[in-house]
Amino acid sequence: MTYQKLFERLHRCLCETGSFVTGMHDTGHGTSVRTPQVVEDILQGVGDRPDISAREVSRAVNVPHLIVWRVLRDEGLHPYHVQKLQALIPADYAPRVEFARWFLQQLETQPDFSAHVLFTDESTFTHEGISNTHKLHVFF
Repeated sequence: MTYQKLFERLHRCLCETGSFVTGMHDTGHGTSVRTPQVVEDILQGVGDRPDISAREVSRAVNVPHLIVWRVLRDEGLHPYHVQKLQALIPADYAPRVEFARWFLQQLETQPDFSAHVLFTDESTFTHEGISNTHKLHVFF
């Protein structure tokens, strides 16, 4: 589009409507209404699958993803990053205390013992294989 045509269109729009802003009918996009049914469908989708993305819900309900985000925010739902935690039970206490005492004994006999031990919080191996929770979010 040349600048001349652009300014002709702007002038025509200003003369016809008194504004440079065009209405939604000129853009080819329909207006999306946040109806109770749409809100219910969004909440149902997240309720069925808390790990679903806002864009997936958007496609399923056929509304813009920003409406999905607004509904979730208004309902107090926020995406939370999943963190794997070790489930400790009372039976774990004694072996942990025993290990801590053993470790302290090793440090007494060999002061640099801890330099030869690999400590990690990246335990991603499970009986089911490697688990990746990097991009996993859940709505609560």
